[in-house]
Amino acid sequence: YSFMMQFNITTAIWVLYLSYKGISLVEIGLLESIFHITGLLFEIPTGAIADIYGKKLSVLAGRLLSVISVLMMIKAGDFWQFAAAFVISAASYNLESGAGEALVYDSLKETGQEDKYKRIWGNLAFFMSIAQGLAVLLGGILADIRFIYAYILGAVIQVIAFITAMYYTEPSVRREEYKEGVLLHQIKTSVLVLKGSKIVLYLILFSALSSSLGTTVYFYSQKYFDNMRYSKTAIAFIFAGSSLLSAFSSKLAHRLEKRLKIMKTLILISVLNVSALFGLAFIRSLSVIFFILVSVTDGLSFPIMSDYINCRIPSENRATLLSTSSLCFSLFMIGIFPMFGLQAEKIGFSASFGIAGGIFIPFMYVLLLKIKSSHLGGKIYD
Repeated sequence: YSFMMQFNITTAIWVLYLSYKGISLVEIGLLESIFHITGLLFEIPTGAIADIYGKKLSVLAGRLLSVISVLMMIKAGDFWQFAAAFVISAASYNLESGAGEALVYDSLKETGQEDKYKRIWGNLAFFMSIAQGLAVLLGGILADIRFIYAYILGAVIQVIAFITAMYYTEPSVRREEYKEGVLLHQIKTSVLVLKGSKIVLYLILFSALSSSLGTTVYFYSQKYFDNMRYSKTAIAFIFAGSSLLSAFSSKLAHRLEKRLKIMKTLILISVLNVSALFGLAFIRSLSVIFFILVSVTDGLSFPIMSDYINCRIPSENRATLLSTSSLCFSLFMIGIFPMFGLQAEKIGFSASFGIAGGIFIPFMYVLLLKIKSSHLGGKIYD
């Protein structure tokens, strides 16, 4: 399922596709903001729904909406039609985020193997990155022929992911009856968990900020390399190579974290991100290498941050709190993505990467100090 879900062949071409359809960089940034505003509104409720009514149901609903959003992208012809497609796509993402991750962790917990989560989630991330690499390669090649071929195949792949998820077995999680509305209680309880364990909140903010910068670089680099006169096929090969290296970094992440422990690992992730952003800003001839460095850093942080957060939250609130992480990611993306697009249109991509790196440093420094001061008090759930 993870492989098919990430085998999204439109990932590396949607910015180019929107440009081809006459959408400006500023409008592309606004569309991404619409995606994340939708996520902001839906994220916590969908996480609570997954905790209450079942994570399998949430995952299935997410794949169904994903198919609908791809079909809407094919039919869309103006900004508002694309906006509607982005809203549906965001809802599909909301239903998946938190639920899929919680399924894995709670399944391992039920079988007494949660100590293996970091390694197993790293292996899952490996296959997801391989799928993403193959997808962007195929998507880029198809886009050089006709964009619509990539989107049609993308819809078919999501249908296959839906069929695969139908075979999931839902892990059992103890639930109680409440006098108040069950959805409201779920959200209130999750807020109390965050209040009682500040390190979870700081880790969520760190993960969201790091991911939002990596995602911004990943998507806008489609246009960045296009401006450098790379063909769509060449861009696809660059993205495929970065996904392959990201896959191996995810697979090896648990070994790195075991040696460095929490603080040194988080510092390393921060330094690599800053180095990549400044490299993209000032060393244009090595832009492909620095783009790959962003992907490798994302590959490292994905399983590590997931484990840091999961082991500090209870199962009955897991999907809701993981959705809080996605909500924070959406908040950062609402600001970062359109601002970057506006800057790139006015002053160019290189200067925009440099500004992003400069803004990144103080925020990450403050979060690292907060995590350092609170990580010993974080409760670990057996």
